[in-house]
Order: sequence, then structure tokens, then C-alpha cells
Amino acid sequence: MVADAARGTGVLVNSVCPGWCRTALGGPEAPSSPQQGADSIVWLATLPPSGPTGGFFRDRQRIAW
Repeated sequence: MVADAARGTGVLVNSVCPGWCRTALGGPEAPSSPQQGADSIVWLATLPPSGPTGGFFRDRQRIAW
């Protein structure tokens, strides 16, 4: 709903799942490093104005609309 409301303003609205990461919350058995978890977050935060909006992403892949 927020992505639809922002459409045409130049603001992109997306959400991201960093996955199970080796952090204090994820624990030492998690398969991904904190850097791997942060990758999609940084990628979405630095998208060009023509980037996707209204999606849910993990590992730079859209997993839901």
C-alpha cells in the first residue's frame, strides 16, 4: 500500500529478508554471514530511481509482490 501511495514520486518502497545470519540473534549455526545478510539491504537502499518498488526481496531476488 505504501509503494502504491508513493508511485510517481521517485520514492521506492520495498522490504527485505536478510535470511538466517550468524549474529547474536541468529547464532553460530546460521548459514549466512552478517555481510551476506546486509547485501540485499544495501542493494535496495541504493537502487536507481528506475528500480523495483513494492516487492519483498531476499538475496537480491523478489520473493513476493
